[in-house]
Amino acid sequence: MKHKIEEVIQEFNIVFKSECKLLRVFGEEIKVLFKGHICFTCGVYDYFEDMASKISKKLNREYGVVKYEQQDDGSYIVYFKPKNKIKKVKRDIRVFLYL
Repeated sequence: MKHKIEEVIQEFNIVFKSECKLLRVFGEEIKVLFKGHICFTCGVYDYFEDMASKISKKLNREYGVVKYEQQDDGSYIVYFKPKNKIKKVKRDIRVFLYL
């Protein structure tokens, strides 16, 4: 499973020019670090959903975003689980403006 997820992330990084990295697979939970320019776009949550869709296709099981945590550097740690194991998704995003 870990190898398949790493393949998905590698493809995702190429397509979106991101710097995502698999942090951990624990049971059915997948933890991914999202870095790069995509973290500073207004549609950042859409990238999380795109990753969930790509993981779902690769693992032949529907995955979704459980929660995400924005780090001080603007990156995100995103948690994915099978959709049938998700009760509620935590959504909130801070926007940083650098002038």
